[in-house]
Formats: sequence, C-alpha cells, structure tokens
Amino acid sequence: MDQDSSLIWQGPVWYVGERPPAFSVSGMSDRPGHINLAEGDVDPSAGLPSAIVADMPALAGAGDELTQKLEAALVTLPAEAPLIFLSDGRTPIPSRFKPHGILPQTVSQTALFDQVCKLQRALLRSEEARIRRVVFGRIPGYGAAPHYQGTSGFLVVGLGTRFLDLQAASSPKVDVIGAFSPGIAEIFMSQRAFDAVVLDGSLGDMLENLYQIRMDARFASLPVIAFADQWDDTAMLFKAGATDVLTSNVVEEDLKRRLSTAIRMGKRRRLADRMLAESHRWLLLQMLSGGVREDAYDHYLERAGKALALRGLKICEMKLLPERFSLRAETVMMANDLYTTLLSVADAASREEDLVCVVRDIGPVAVLKNERGRERLQARITSILGHTAL
Repeated sequence: MDQDSSLIWQGPVWYVGERPPAFSVSGMSDRPGHINLAEGDVDPSAGLPSAIVADMPALAGAGDELTQKLEAALVTLPAEAPLIFLSDGRTPIPSRFKPHGILPQTVSQTALFDQVCKLQRALLRSEEARIRRVVFGRIPGYGAAPHYQGTSGFLVVGLGTRFLDLQAASSPKVDVIGAFSPGIAEIFMSQRAFDAVVLDGSLGDMLENLYQIRMDARFASLPVIAFADQWDDTAMLFKAGATDVLTSNVVEEDLKRRLSTAIRMGKRRRLADRMLAESHRWLLLQMLSGGVREDAYDHYLERAGKALALRGLKICEMKLLPERFSLRAETVMMANDLYTTLLSVADAASREEDLVCVVRDIGPVAVLKNERGRERLQARITSILGHTAL
C-alpha cells in the first residue's frame, strides 16, 4: 500500500489543549473554522473535522465538563474522523473513548500530520470495504492469505527486556509472540496475522526492522509501536514509519491503552484488507461474464457517493479510454488490445480502495475518491504506458 502524506479531506480541526504545531504545515494551515473545544462550541455547518486532537493532561486538568463536551461533540459527527490523544505517558485516557491513535504529547508537527493523513486513509478504506461487501457480496468458499488469518495478536521483535511487561499489559485474548531477529519476524508474519508489531531493541535494529516492514506491501499500514531509550530517537523512529513511540516513563495503564488502540486499529486494517482483496477477486471474475451489472455499479456509485459527501468529497468516475491519455502513436499502434492493457495498468497503479472494473455496456472504468486521486492515477498510467513496450 503506497503512502501519501496528504489529507484526503480537509475540514476544521477540533482540539483540546495547546494548538498543536502540526496545523501550520501544508494542508492544515491556520484558517477559520478550527475549534478549541475548551473555548468554543462545535459548528456542524463547518464540515467534518480533519481530525480531533486532545492533549490528555489538558483534558484531565479541565475536569469532567470538558471531557463530557468532547464526548458530546463526537456524537455529532456525520462520519468517522481521526480521534488522536496526546499522552504524557502517565495521565489515564477515559475508557469511554476509543481513539484511533495515541501519540506522545511532544510529538513533532510532521509526525502528527503524517499520522492524521494515514488515519484518514485507514477510515476511508474501512468504509470502502463495507460498501463493497454490501453491494457486491461475497465469493462462496473464498479463503484468505495466511497473513490475514489467525486470532488477535501482536509480535514483539528485538532483544529488549520488555516482553514480560508487554505480555502483562495485553488482553488475555491477545496472543503475544516474540521474535529475536528480523528474519524470524518475517517468517512469523508470513505464516499468520498480527494486528500490531512492537519493536524493542537497539535504535539501529528498530530502524532496520521498520524499513523492512514498510517496504513490504502486505504490512505497509500495519501498526508498529517502538520503544525509544533516548528521547532524541523518537523523531527518527516516527520518520522511519513507527505508528507510536513509547519511552521509559510510560506507566502500565497507558501502555495498556496504547497497545489496545494499536491492536484495535490493526484488526480493522486486517478486516478491510481481506474484504478489499475478496472484492478485487470478485470484480476480476465478473469480467468472464462481460463485467459488473450496470445496476450493481449504479448502486455502488450511489452508496459511495453519499459516504464521500459526508466528508466534503465528490466521487470521481474515470472511463479508461485511450483518448484520455497522452500516449505515443507507436504505443497505440503496437498494442493488440489497448483497452485490456489500460485496465491492467490501471488495476496495478491504483490504490486498493479505488474501484477499477469493467461494467457491462459501459466498459472499463476507475472510480476515485476525489479529483486528486484521478490526477494521480492518470499520471501513473501515462507514465507506465510511456515507458513500457506493449
């Protein structure tokens, strides 16, 4: 799964505590509509927030009234948006909240923004997977790859000393498995599913493990928690792809919440991946009978369009016709079946949550989540066809 550090939808930011500096970077610039929940009320007309970021010490210090206000504000959301708590490692997060992410209170602006972008995409992927399951159904007897199968669990990689602490902090229903080296970890991860990975070792080993995990498309979005012995190591670990970074001052209760949050999001990721993989197979099978029925396709467009509209997005339909792309004359002349080639290239170049299929009486199409997605796919297709012998 390719990574793209840009917001999928843009809206006001709800926050508690000091305004995080990440809002000054591209895509989250200082503009009217941001809401400090301690000072103002939620304005439903301002649109779905890009994220809700709550500094946990500030929230706890303000008392129950602000906590209840945050809880009430979340109920007003027309669709799911990233909820992130900034933790000092000691202040407990109320059990009534189910955050999508927990980060260190002093997380850098770049790392916070990057996590918001990743969480937005994760929520959109889950939503897309549900829509496809409702509209297209299932394939009878369809199985799943080994890295999708198994009970809930997380893998501890490294020669650190925190394995027993992690085991004690995890739920009894969660398997905790240790791997001393990246090689052993790779074997385990290819044999069964893990909802999260915890790295506990030297900085060099953890950076190498992160690189290997993020370079594998199967695990590009897998939640990875890393332990930093030195606070200065935190920025490097986030830059390398860590989902969360813990330091030695984390208490058991906070460790439990951060583990459970990573595992919960990992379960959602695994389920969405399985459903999207099955729907992709289903779409390929429909080509044998001429493509997806037009009524099913229209049903999908209706449901997907309504879901995107809640995020301020508009569905973007793209017909995969040769004239839409800047192709060299020799490419057009030499391709035996340019329509099939375009479909294959679009399928390979698109994201898993983008719908690429053949529709009866319409032909090959791609359905993207916004105009930027259409531009990105069109550029990729043009580039691939421009440098490939057909």
